[in-house]
Amino acid sequence: MWDDAVAAAATSDAKHPRLHAHASAGALELLRYMMRENRKKGLVAKGRLHLDPVVERSQAAKVVIRDCADATDWLRYTEGGELENDVPGGHHRVDATVRQRSGMWRVEDLYLHEAGTC
Repeated sequence: MWDDAVAAAATSDAKHPRLHAHASAGALELLRYMMRENRKKGLVAKGRLHLDPVVERSQAAKVVIRDCADATDWLRYTEGGELENDVPGGHHRVDATVRQRSGMWRVEDLYLHEAGTC
């Protein structure tokens, strides 16, 4: 899912075709909201997001995941190529629930905590 979000964020495209490949429900809406807000501000994201997810709980068709997303190399830029600001990216706690429906696994619930939460 995050690779899809990074691809969409490169152009801040809320309708990017990859967004729904691995996200649905509230998670998809959150990702689309993030893209729309960045587009309104004339921002795009560049760089790499570093992840190290851990399974907290697992059931037959549901997995709860916690991560500490390292966004220090995934920064927002103006469409002209300038950094949005001088604030470095941070480490964000991420809580996600992935569910299998109709044979497909997708992130349905996604909560991104503020920078500095892990």
